[in-house]
Amino acid sequence: MNEIEYIRKLKSLLISNLENLTKDKKIAIAFSGGLDSSILAKLLKDIGIKQTAYVAGIENCKDFESAEKSAKELDLELKKIILTKEEIEKGMLIQTIILQKIYEENKNKPESESHPLKPNPISISFTLPLFFVAKYSKEEYITNGQGADTMFAGFEQYLKLTKQQAIEKIKRDTEDLVKIGCLQFKETALHFKKKVLMPYLNPDLVNFCFNLPYELKIKGSERKYILRKLAKEIELSDEIAFKKKKSAQYGTGIMKMMKKIAKQNDMTLSEYIKKLESR
Repeated sequence: MNEIEYIRKLKSLLISNLENLTKDKKIAIAFSGGLDSSILAKLLKDIGIKQTAYVAGIENCKDFESAEKSAKELDLELKKIILTKEEIEKGMLIQTIILQKIYEENKNKPESESHPLKPNPISISFTLPLFFVAKYSKEEYITNGQGADTMFAGFEQYLKLTKQQAIEKIKRDTEDLVKIGCLQFKETALHFKKKVLMPYLNPDLVNFCFNLPYELKIKGSERKYILRKLAKEIELSDEIAFKKKKSAQYGTGIMKMMKKIAKQNDMTLSEYIKKLESR
């Protein structure tokens, strides 16, 4: 296939996944306003699926600004979830318990299978945005862009590897995400009796990405190249299509607040989380 055929195949797979996952459901979308969630929101809009966008974070965080701009472009209903220090503190405890449960249930699996890490600053801060969307959204089903950064080489670390090293690491990271990472999001949503839908991680799309040429993931220094081309194919603005990534824990301000909470308890963040595990 040539480049445009790959782009249109990706579009077709995403639409098919969205139609299958969201049919006859009221949908919330965890929406940062970034490339991945904006593509999903635009495709949902194009196929006539009603959605409500939610963004969580501390007051005046970067994700609020990004989500507001993208929601305006897409004419989406956007609900902001403004988080206080106290709420994040309570959320950290509950999320630590959720992730600890996943760890305990999977730590003795055969070595050939992926193993979850014990709760840590990254895993907790990365999953808390969905935690709060699940807590405050009225809809039973939540869709998000989980998986896109891994499968399409969105993380800066992939640029530091040789082509072959990057190909191998992307494959390993995607397999780990499918086996274990998804559990973190599913269990987080289930805590609030919600279900999370992850169209990027459907098996057909994962297989497509495994066979996608490296140059359509990373071209020069441009990560997620094919997703950016898809964004233009579905008529998203350059501002969305070429928006630089800011990880959820930083764009929401959640990591900053977590560190502040730990510091107020005279601990490092890792020490504070270990204390939460012992409760």
